[in-house]
Amino acid sequence: MGIELKNDTYYTLHFADNQVAVAQDRILNTQDTTQDKLFKEYAEWGLTVNCSKATYMCIGGEGTDSEVDDSCIVQYCSDYTYLVTKISQSGRTEDEILERIIKGKRVIGCLNSLLWSTNISIERKHLLYNAIFKSVVLYGCETWQINKTLERKLLALEMDFWQRSAGKSRIDRITNERIREIMGVKKTILDEIEQRQLIWYGHVERMTEERLSKQILKWTPAERRKKGRPKVTWIEGINRAMSERNLLPGDWEDRRQWRLGTGRRKTL
Repeated sequence: MGIELKNDTYYTLHFADNQVAVAQDRILNTQDTTQDKLFKEYAEWGLTVNCSKATYMCIGGEGTDSEVDDSCIVQYCSDYTYLVTKISQSGRTEDEILERIIKGKRVIGCLNSLLWSTNISIERKHLLYNAIFKSVVLYGCETWQINKTLERKLLALEMDFWQRSAGKSRIDRITNERIREIMGVKKTILDEIEQRQLIWYGHVERMTEERLSKQILKWTPAERRKKGRPKVTWIEGINRAMSERNLLPGDWEDRRQWRLGTGRRKTL
């Protein structure tokens, strides 16, 4: 049970009155699993688990409902929202990104009248973009794994915001470059995501080896990858972003220069 990282084993994550139990048990309907031990420990402290809210998920596999006793069945789920972030059984962030895109469309819908208004200045619309749109869409983007399909969806979402802000529709057939020129937009949403990821990566690299965040970053699962074309990993995206900005390993030690470097224009 638990996940081994170097000399330590981590079993749970806590936030307020929520607890996430981490285990490597493949079959839950047996004795002495993490689930059984957790319920027994709660009982010793006079606590009970709300079975209607308790769920479990198998990352990278399938599962079924797990019966603890006659009165409690833990439901299996294929995705779960924890701390406003959707976690899916694939272990990938695609579902979370698609969820953020949907929320971004809702934000644009709520701001529609303001974006189209000619009485609101371009500067004010940039404030709406930074304060509301980016806050909703880019929440947790530091850990995203982005492929080409998701890149196109994110750029399309961002361009929808700027087109309305510029008072132009798709019928006008104005290029995206021209829309950005009208609105004074210099960076894309993808540039913002990469910059945030690089800043977070540098922050973790500056941590001591004992810190949990750094141990998880360096951790490699013991199991082999499935057959087929390997998925793009987060660290591969980081390495590509560093290469495009001429950033080298170790540059993160200078916090100020690293932050300046992450905002540097990409090399062609």
